[in-house]
Amino acid sequence: MTKQQAVFSRKKTLTGLSILALSAFTLTGCDQQTTHTKKAEQAESVSSLTTLVTYKDRSMLRPDSQLIVTLSDVSKMDVKADIIAQEVIDITQAPPFTVEMVYDADKINDQHRYNLTARIINKDNVLYKSDAQYNPFKNTLSGVPHEIEVVKVKVQKPNVTLANTYWKAVTLNAKAVSVNIKEPFIQFDKDNRVNGFLGCNNFSGSYSTQNQSISFNQLASTKKMCSESMDQETAMSDVLNKAKQWEITGESLQLKDTNANTLATFNAVYFN
Repeated sequence: MTKQQAVFSRKKTLTGLSILALSAFTLTGCDQQTTHTKKAEQAESVSSLTTLVTYKDRSMLRPDSQLIVTLSDVSKMDVKADIIAQEVIDITQAPPFTVEMVYDADKINDQHRYNLTARIINKDNVLYKSDAQYNPFKNTLSGVPHEIEVVKVKVQKPNVTLANTYWKAVTLNAKAVSVNIKEPFIQFDKDNRVNGFLGCNNFSGSYSTQNQSISFNQLASTKKMCSESMDQETAMSDVLNKAKQWEITGESLQLKDTNANTLATFNAVYFN
């Protein structure tokens, strides 16, 4: 190879490398531009809701309680709602609680229905929850947070037993019991014996149950006369004579007649 040919070859090689470097730079620039464009598009689709959650009672929350605010699409009937966004925060102060919820605006359809809910939990137990429908896209005021009120969840207590429970009379023949001497009550023991107070006199006897049926037998009472409470005593005696069914829900007992009409209601009472 001549000296002139060698110089030409080096120039050709350098030119090729320059073209490759320029191409790589151009491709890198395109990639960076595409990435920036995607990030810009994503930023445009991100929106937020400011939620103010509160409750009316003055209860102190247990340590480690958490607030969960959820935005859901509830357009579909009879199926589980689609969760659009959810925020979970640790509660470290008294209400109200401010929560900033970030969501993807591209997932919002003007033709769909949405619901914003809140609940307060402690170790998987729900303490408070919102019980009203609230569509944040139908209730919009510029600069005003979306206010959600949560209410305390009533804990269903397990049914107490009929026997070995002190049952305080609450109503007799749909009338509230009034206490003049002491409250009418009834107690069942596991040996099918029953005793209680009618309003003026004590009574005792036996009872039998089968499933939800009940009957009282061999009832006897003291014979004291009272200037007050005799009408209530008569009503209590009438309940015991007519009672054919019983039902316990939580800590409440109902005695019913043959047609399942409620004759009397009682509440369980515990003594320390």
